Amino acid sequence: MRIGSNGKNLLVSIFAVLFILTAFIPAKPCFAAANVRVLLDGKYLDFDVPPIIENDRTLAPFRKISEALGAEIQWDQETRTVTAYKNDIRVLLKIGDKTAYVNEVPIKLDTPPIIKNDRTLVPIRFFSEAFGAAVSWDNAARTVLINTNGIPSKYILGYYYSQSYQDFIANLDKMSSTAVKWYTLDENGNLTDRDNKRYISVPEGYNEVISLSKESGIEIQMLLFESDSVKLSKVLGTLESRGRLVNQILTVVEREGYDGVNLDFEYLKAADKDNYNNFTSVLYNELKARGKSLSISLPVKTERVDWWPGYDYAALGRNSDFVVLMAYDKNPSTPGPQSGIDWVEEVVDYAIARIPAEKVVLGIGYYGYDWGPSGKSAVILENNGATYLKFADELAKQYGFSLQLDEKSGLFYGKYTDENGATHEIWMESNYSVDRKAKMVIQKGLKGVALWRLGYSTPSFWDTLLNNFSPVKLNNE
Repeated sequence: MRIGSNGKNLLVSIFAVLFILTAFIPAKPCFAAANVRVLLDGKYLDFDVPPIIENDRTLAPFRKISEALGAEIQWDQETRTVTAYKNDIRVLLKIGDKTAYVNEVPIKLDTPPIIKNDRTLVPIRFFSEAFGAAVSWDNAARTVLINTNGIPSKYILGYYYSQSYQDFIANLDKMSSTAVKWYTLDENGNLTDRDNKRYISVPEGYNEVISLSKESGIEIQMLLFESDSVKLSKVLGTLESRGRLVNQILTVVEREGYDGVNLDFEYLKAADKDNYNNFTSVLYNELKARGKSLSISLPVKTERVDWWPGYDYAALGRNSDFVVLMAYDKNPSTPGPQSGIDWVEEVVDYAIARIPAEKVVLGIGYYGYDWGPSGKSAVILENNGATYLKFADELAKQYGFSLQLDEKSGLFYGKYTDENGATHEIWMESNYSVDRKAKMVIQKGLKGVALWRLGYSTPSFWDTLLNNFSPVKLNNE
């Protein structure tokens, strides 16, 4: 952003809106300085005096942050003011003064610059945004994220399953994290990575994906999935069985070197709510003590309908580093939009009323369904790995129909008659809906997005995401 002397009025308007609407870095006062890190353009900054949090605002050494942003600096001992210059931007701050100046335009600060251990510390969000950078906060990692290109950083999780390898290889630089290996529960409630009946097994390319993830600064999550409600009731039902499963998870995490666990227990009964809360609380604390994370996948709810009373959003939000909202398959038994942007916004609003927005990851199911006379079939991988969108385009050419954009939901839809005279109806995610959901993530201050799953995506999908935000890489040291 370049603004000369003739752009003062515009500058006043921009910063007035910025400081009214921007949600500043949340934290409690007096956090230990060592707990706060700064990631600028994917690289951590080293400070001789660490950043601190004061009055819910993060302050960092002026000289170091200025140099990192490419600004020239000046210190006036007599007036106790610091000035930074870059292109046509001039930022002036005075020690102890809550009024800063950007190109001589006064800007009100919540926290003034201070001197600590002979270093001048300035409000890092204000200072960085004054030079056109995008700033966000990862609460779980206690990290300030700064992108000098003006695009905010968000957490991007890709689920790795069968037929995911090529998609992963092509897009590993675009992800923050991946859930790589599936685990489930056996009949006795013990952890296993084999379930032939449900096609749960070690995915292809597992070892290479692990090594490439580590090389690329991608977090590696252990995915524990179970959808048998009877089995879940059994394993969650006693203190002994819950403790046994926790210990089994911890053993695997340490042995395999996972950065964390993604817990996906589906179809949980209402009667198991308290036991699930207890289980996640214990697991979360045990993982946290080992420097590992816990994320919990959640079926969605709205203020109008609670389909899943077994999931206590508020408690599960407290018992995790973040949650993943599985905001797809609204009603997969009936033709229609399964993840429309209007419905997804309802789902998100319900969640952030009970869980801090910065702990919410929006799940995007990048696929669709073809409903025919015998029910639905997934419009996903066909013809030796072609993506569903390509397959849908081929269907459109074969049967002479065109995919249309439903403006309310933001999804593609189409109807056709097959060679047997049967009517089909297709609904699927579109790049337009992905763009709207990405903007919703930014607008509502969510942590990021989760893609279900790798192998379904297209190059344009990734382009759409990255036009809105870049992937945070918290494993880059």
